[in-house]
Amino acid sequence: MTRDYSDEKMTLRLLKHAQFQGFNKWFGIELLGAGNGQVEVEVAVRPELTQHHGYVHGGCVSSLADTAAAWAAATAAKTDVVTSNFTFHFLAPAKGSHIRAHARTLKCGRRQATVEVQVFVRLEDGSEKLCGAGIATIAVLGKLAA
Repeated sequence: MTRDYSDEKMTLRLLKHAQFQGFNKWFGIELLGAGNGQVEVEVAVRPELTQHHGYVHGGCVSSLADTAAAWAAATAAKTDVVTSNFTFHFLAPAKGSHIRAHARTLKCGRRQATVEVQVFVRLEDGSEKLCGAGIATIAVLGKLAA
């Protein structure tokens, strides 16, 4: 699948808004690319993101997926959005140096978008393993946030 992240204006808008969101700042989300209904984001794993087995906490894995899905919908809708429904499946423990989510908008209408998302964990040898997948319904608000 070709990923087209050529929407520089949307990338800058997403980065601007992420800087002011307390959770995103604490979480350390890095935007790797955004545009044309797709987003790729990544978080470096640190001890406070892990649970008692040393895996990235499921809430962190699914939060990254949710953020990627909403941001992907925003690039498709070209307006402000919020998540209205989100289903996520944990496929493998996330134990590694980084978690990365790739979200792709399947359909975007005037009122809602449907987005699929996959989350990968970077293993010690540098390879990646799929650790989760989900689908989200994103409400299109129809106005751009300042």
